[in-house]
Amino acid sequence: MFTMRTNIIPFVLVSENRKLVVKTMLDYPKRQWSCSALEDLTNIPHATVFRALKGLKEFGALKSIKLNRKDIAYELVYESILLKELEKIINIEKLTANKIANDFIRRIKAKNIKSAVLYGSGASGKLKSDSDIDILIVLDRHGKSKEEEIQDIAADFSSKLNRTISVIIMDAAELKKEKNSQFIKSVQGNMELLYGKKLF
Repeated sequence: MFTMRTNIIPFVLVSENRKLVVKTMLDYPKRQWSCSALEDLTNIPHATVFRALKGLKEFGALKSIKLNRKDIAYELVYESILLKELEKIINIEKLTANKIANDFIRRIKAKNIKSAVLYGSGASGKLKSDSDIDILIVLDRHGKSKEEEIQDIAADFSSKLNRTISVIIMDAAELKKEKNSQFIKSVQGNMELLYGKKLF
C-alpha cells in the first residue's frame, strides 16, 4: 500500500496527458471506458492512453473488464483511497483558479458589474500550469474608462500572481447580440457563475 501511495501521484502528475485521462474518467465516475473512447474524448494518442490505463490499473485505481476476445473496458475503483487522494490533488488547480477568479471579482465589484463567469479550462478543471484564467464580465453599460479600470486590475493581479487573468467585457446589449456566436457557445459549454445573475 505504501509503495502505491508514493508512486501513483508522480505517475499521473508528471504527465499532462495522464492527468487529462484521469480527469476525464473522474468526470464520469460510473462509466466503463474503452481505450478508443478516451482517445476520442481527449485527443491523446492510443499508445499514451493505453500506458496510462495500464499504469492506473497496476496502482489499483482502475479495474479492467474483458468484453470479448479483443475488447477490454476500464472503470474506476472509486472506493480506492488512492484514487480519492489523487482526485483531491488534481483538483487543486481548479480550486486555485476559482480562488483567484473570486478574489479578482471581489476587487472589482465596486465597478458596478452585472455578472461575471469563469469559463474555459479554469471552469472545466482542465487548467494547465500555463493556462490563462478566463473571465467574462457583463456590465449594465459599456464604458471605456470602466473597462480600462477593470483591465488594469486584471493586469495587476496577473503580475502579482504570475498567472494571466484574461478578461472579456461586454454589456447586456452586446451579450444579447452575440448570443449565437461561437465565443458565447464555448462559454456556455464550460462556465461557472462567480457573481450576479445567470447569463443564459
